[in-house]
Amino acid sequence: MMKILSLIVFVILLSWTWHVVHSSSPIDFETHSDIQSKMKDLIESTIKSRKPDTKSVEIIKIWTRDIGDRKIQADFTYRFIETNPQNESAERVIDGQAVLFRDVSDNPSLDQWTVQSLVTKGDSISFNEGSTVSPDNHAPDENPSTTQSQTPPSENPMTPPMTPPTNANPANTQAPTAPATPEPKKDAPKTTH
Repeated sequence: MMKILSLIVFVILLSWTWHVVHSSSPIDFETHSDIQSKMKDLIESTIKSRKPDTKSVEIIKIWTRDIGDRKIQADFTYRFIETNPQNESAERVIDGQAVLFRDVSDNPSLDQWTVQSLVTKGDSISFNEGSTVSPDNHAPDENPSTTQSQTPPSENPMTPPMTPPTNANPANTQAPTAPATPEPKKDAPKTTH
């Protein structure tokens, strides 16, 4: 009986794996490649239209995956260099994610994908030139350490001030001691006569 049962399980597993291997993928490789190419073009054109002064737009990585129900998720990372009116530049690296939905098309041989949501998750900025920021809104000095007063570490405003003892008598300068505690009284033993 055990041999028959194991043969049935083996045949079921064999037919299941054959079906998995020979079944067609819901979204083929070319579709993923086309979506990645279109997403790259969409990101570059959006950056150029919203920030025309950017340079060196680069898609670092982009990948897509099927998330079922006629949807694809595209994850991407891109970078560009942005300059301000003072000619200072900063490099920005942005991570993002888009969900695309397969719409019904008039032409059955043509896939039509619509961006359902687009979210940027992270934005890191690297400044190419440093800027000096001063708290008093004055023009920054070339060497601020020479013109601003320096506070020695012992005069940190967060630590209490060190005050010398008020006694001027040098003989009375001993280290502070802990407060004395009275010793318990010892009663003498009582004797009976």
